[in-house]
Amino acid sequence: MRRILILLIISIGMAANGWSQITEAEYFIDTDPGISNATNLTITSGNTINSSFSIPTLGLSNGLHVLHIRVKGTNDVWSLYYRDYFYIHTIEIPSAGSNLSTAEYFIDTDPGVGNGTTLSIASGQMLTDTFSISTAGLDNGLHVLHIRVKDLDDTWSLFYRDYFYIHTIDNVVSTPITAAEYFFDTDPGVGNGFSIPITEGFTVDETLAIPVPMDMTDGNHYLYLRVKNMDDIWSTYIFALFNVDSSLSVEEIDYNFFKVFPNPTNTLLNIQTYTDLDYSLQLFDVNGKKLIDNKTNSTIHTLNFSNYPKGVYLLHITEENTNKQSVVKIIKS
Repeated sequence: MRRILILLIISIGMAANGWSQITEAEYFIDTDPGISNATNLTITSGNTINSSFSIPTLGLSNGLHVLHIRVKGTNDVWSLYYRDYFYIHTIEIPSAGSNLSTAEYFIDTDPGVGNGTTLSIASGQMLTDTFSISTAGLDNGLHVLHIRVKDLDDTWSLFYRDYFYIHTIDNVVSTPITAAEYFFDTDPGVGNGFSIPITEGFTVDETLAIPVPMDMTDGNHYLYLRVKNMDDIWSTYIFALFNVDSSLSVEEIDYNFFKVFPNPTNTLLNIQTYTDLDYSLQLFDVNGKKLIDNKTNSTIHTLNFSNYPKGVYLLHITEENTNKQSVVKIIKS
């Protein structure tokens, strides 16, 4: 058998009116042994005490008891005592090695041991499962979830308790997403990030190439992304961790092995290579949106810019077998 205390840690806060400092504290349980004859508590001198103490209960009988605490000031005058009640109950500890056989839960009101809603568990000496608890039919507000288990000796545990809150959101109406933006590390404020062109809809399913600023320092950084709907309401952001390491920069293709012309262009752009190796062509606008993604081994390849607005574009040319890469700035006139 083991004796347990329902209330074991007592937190007190006492003011010593007219005293400059509280210098001593003592406690007794049930019967007052007289001032200065109780059990001493270790405290830090001060005008008030706001501490937590662990009070042993060994030797106390089952039932209701009263804990008393008082303090003494620098003028050698003791205060009246602070008093609180606690209850001791002796329980039987199941024999070691007894496996769990059953678990049940209830919300708010205890229906009685064995009458809760059964949870499916694996037999063992510990319960480490994840459960999905239905909240259908519960009112808005604070609720208490209780879970208890039974072992093979048919002995139920005390319940584990946790609080949760239910709030019903009425009339949720989805509206299309109309804008998106990103930023690195520090939030510049809603609407002040780097704009991302997107296709309006209820979801965003885009492949984006986000350019990393040239002056970004080596090390870990965070990329954040959020969207705005037609009602001008911004979402919370999602984020991803990435690492910048300038020592791992991509080796560039020798410009003697390819030629891009005409640049600027207003219609067709030609990429001519002097090798028969496979290579890929990816074209991005200045916002990082991928416009073209082609693979070829032709010695000359043509891209049509006639449907793109005037501005600056980035053409990524990558040799497939060596992973060498070059980025060429293209002007659409």
